[in-house]
Amino acid sequence: MRHRPLTAWLLALPALAVFAFYITWPLIHTVVLSAYSWSALNPARTFEGLGNYIELARDPVLRTALINNGLWIVLSLAFQLPPAMLLAVGIGSALRRHRIVRTVYFSPLVIPAVAVGLIWTLFYDPNFGALNALLEALGLDSWTAGWLGDVRLATPCVIAVSCWRYTGFHMMILLAGLQAIPDDIYEAALIDGANTWRTFWAITLPLMKRVVLVDALLITVGSVKIFDLIWVMTGGGPNHASEVLATYMYRAAFSDDRMGYSAAIATVMLVLTLIATVIYLRLTRTEEAEA
Repeated sequence: MRHRPLTAWLLALPALAVFAFYITWPLIHTVVLSAYSWSALNPARTFEGLGNYIELARDPVLRTALINNGLWIVLSLAFQLPPAMLLAVGIGSALRRHRIVRTVYFSPLVIPAVAVGLIWTLFYDPNFGALNALLEALGLDSWTAGWLGDVRLATPCVIAVSCWRYTGFHMMILLAGLQAIPDDIYEAALIDGANTWRTFWAITLPLMKRVVLVDALLITVGSVKIFDLIWVMTGGGPNHASEVLATYMYRAAFSDDRMGYSAAIATVMLVLTLIATVIYLRLTRTEEAEA
């Protein structure tokens, strides 16, 4: 019995080594690089200490990016999680019977993000896009806009595309949690005369709290590191209006050639992700303790 923990660690050692090499070391290396000022064209590095972080604290573009990431988190949680739960609960039986239904809702995630971004960019195009054409056909000419070129609309428009793409994925996660709930509980509730609404609030939602928290964590982390759709559709514009941490990090590294500054932005993203993870883990543990 005494040797079992040692044996377990020895068996896990190869996986831990791979994890340390591909995950832990790059993270540590990024934090170290953030303390330097250097360029990809000039290998010489100048130690800055906290200089990059002091500059970040004064950077108005970073503040815009943080606000936009916060907006991504709030709107993604609001417009992905409830619809995903509604779909999972409302048509769960159909999804279990017909794989084609499951495929239809999951298919947006299968399409490459670049293709999705290009398709929706054409949809939003102010001159020949389908959205403005539809509004004009309905006699709502005053509602037409340059959607991705408007500083007020660019971020919500891209978030809408993200919700369209990922809601089916989150529905599948919640559906898996629903299928893990024993049917006996629902049968007992029906015998006691509970209606659908009462069953959802008294049985489904309490038993799904842990799955919902995990799914909310995935949405939050995904909103912090979102890059592809924004870069394809707006490039962080117009005038940094849709800039987020990931696009600003990429721009600092490969457009401005400020690798140390980019590493500092990446470190900020890492800290935010860790904070979100710790919060959700604490909520999960609290839920387990109450159970």
